[in-house]
Amino acid sequence: MKDSPPSLSRRRRLDLYHVRNCTTTTIPFDLIIEILSLLPAKSLLRFQSVSKLWFSTIRSKTFVDSFLTRSKTRPRLLFTFYLKNSRENFIFSAPEHDNNDDKSSSVVARYDMAISDPHGSVICGSVNGFVCFRGVSCFRGVDCNTIYVYNPTTRQIVKLPVVTLNGEYMDARFGYDPVEDQYKVLCVMMFDDSESQDIQLEHFVCTLSSSQRQEWRKIENPTGDNYQCAFFGQICIDGALYYGVGHSRIVRFDLRSEKIDIIKTPKKSHISTAYQSTLINYKGRLGGVDYSCTENLMTLWVLEDAEREEWSSMKCALPPQWEDLLGGYQVSKGVIHTGELMVFNPWLESSMPFYVCYYDFNKKSTREVEIRGIKDCDFRRFHWIDEMLCYPGHVENIRFV
Repeated sequence: MKDSPPSLSRRRRLDLYHVRNCTTTTIPFDLIIEILSLLPAKSLLRFQSVSKLWFSTIRSKTFVDSFLTRSKTRPRLLFTFYLKNSRENFIFSAPEHDNNDDKSSSVVARYDMAISDPHGSVICGSVNGFVCFRGVSCFRGVDCNTIYVYNPTTRQIVKLPVVTLNGEYMDARFGYDPVEDQYKVLCVMMFDDSESQDIQLEHFVCTLSSSQRQEWRKIENPTGDNYQCAFFGQICIDGALYYGVGHSRIVRFDLRSEKIDIIKTPKKSHISTAYQSTLINYKGRLGGVDYSCTENLMTLWVLEDAEREEWSSMKCALPPQWEDLLGGYQVSKGVIHTGELMVFNPWLESSMPFYVCYYDFNKKSTREVEIRGIKDCDFRRFHWIDEMLCYPGHVENIRFV
């Protein structure tokens, strides 16, 4: 019987020696950043506590902007539920379903956060992942309004300075300026002028900032137009806020210059009013949709030239099944990333599933998507839902302000 060759064990020892001396326990930090960039937001927020270096990297503007850019390729639907008995707003989100040939499909919703605030209401939908709420409270015996900005991804809550109601009515809108990289809240206060016997408006702006003190700044309205009407809707497009004020006007507020302009709507349209209409971002341009159940008609309006106030229009037959959808007072409407119109009318009975309906203006076709994951939630079984809204275009954002 031959002995095993001694060189075999020696070769193994040499291999092990080579592995020990060539293996490193230090991962290049560039590779770590690359790995972090592939992780979901929940993991990134948890990994901030690994070290000061990881914290500063994840919080850096370069990393946050890169994460937001990727998030915008995966937009979501934002759902808000207001429960009267618990005085809480619950926030869920679900993927915006990509355009396909399926007439019916489903997505799974995810619980993001709860907001406890008496009489809280949503001022606007998601703006780069941030949501603006308005709460009604009392401050030192004076009626006032408090505005909050929430980030469902980080669960950060920013409370803006109290707005004292000098007037009879106050409303607010929220937007983002991509040039200065700033988030701003526009507050409009309406009051009676005893001298002129007319209703006057005052405009205030607050900039969200982590490095500077937040405060309300009064700005002038050079248009001289005191649109004494309730506001309707909001859409933020390329650093400009748009909201309707009556039957024929839309206010444009430039978030960078803080200048106010008035845009006239087409005479035959109703896109600046709240009844069966909505303002939308249609392929980067201001648009609106009118609905007429009596005429079985739906009209898409798109602002082609803001200076000349020129609008184009496209008329479509109203889908028959949408008459019931549009008849509710809690109907949510908007446009998703595919350019399709979204309509959501919640059926609040716990036994019925939630559906989001879409309409493709080019194909003249409709489809519906079931929202799973909310139907069997405990809060829906045991609490009475007083308000449920849906907003398209929500994205995850790990930025703190």
